[in-house]
Parts: sequence; structure tokens; C-alpha cells
Amino acid sequence: MNSAHLHLVFTHLPIVGLGFAILFNLVAIIRKSDELQKLSLWCYVLIGVFALLAYLTGDDAGKIMETYPGITHDIIEPHENIALFFFIGLMTTTALSFLGLYMTKTKPQLLKRFSLYLLAAALLISILAFMTGSTGGAIRHTEIKQGIYKKAD
Repeated sequence: MNSAHLHLVFTHLPIVGLGFAILFNLVAIIRKSDELQKLSLWCYVLIGVFALLAYLTGDDAGKIMETYPGITHDIIEPHENIALFFFIGLMTTTALSFLGLYMTKTKPQLLKRFSLYLLAAALLISILAFMTGSTGGAIRHTEIKQGIYKKAD
């Protein structure tokens, strides 16, 4: 198993996991369950761990991919750029989740606020998740590449 394979494994988890965390967070808010809200904060933390692993394997994966015919740094660069913003967003969400878990131990009334703020942030970050996945897929999948980089006639 090389860095490119590990990168693929780790990158899918934050993208798909973010969708599940958003749904889980919504259910927790609707049910007004403190336990579920805390668990949703832990979901964001877990997603951050996988995002860190994806980030750490990204450069080596890019170097491996550049050895394939037709794949250059110019093709990988859009993915790298948007993935950095996605990574920063997920790390911010992870830090806020940790802060929320810590602060709500002494001030439980803040839990709902943290859950709402994290839900809003996660919804915005999901746009970056889609863009990161699309640009990453375009590196090897010509059917995706044609849709993203299609030039206007």
C-alpha cells in the first residue's frame, strides 16, 4: 500500500463523514438531546483526524501520480489548492468541537449554540468538500475532468 492508496482511503472519509456528521448534528438539534449533540461534536473531531491523515499523505500521493503518463502538476494543482481550504475548514471545525466539548462541561447551556455554529460551518465546508472531491477525481477520471474543465464554446 503506497501513499496514493492511503490518500484515497483517507480523503473519502472526511468527505462522506462530513455528510453523516451534518445529518447526525441535525437530528441531535431537532431531538434536543445533549448526549447526541456531544456525540455529533465528537464526529467532527473524528473527521478532523481523517482530514489530517489525508493532508499528510497528499504530497507523496501527488508525486506518485505525476509518474503516470499525462498527469502533471498542472492537473493536480487545482485539487491541492481547494483541498487546502477544505483542510483548514475541517481543522477549524475540529478545534471548535474540542472547545465546545471542553466548555460545555462547565457551561452545559452553551452546547446548543456550539451545535448550531458547527452545523452552519459544516454546511459551508461541505461546498469545499464537493469541490475537493471533484478536482481530486478529475486527476484520473476523464469523465469528471471533462465536466469540470469544459471550456465554453
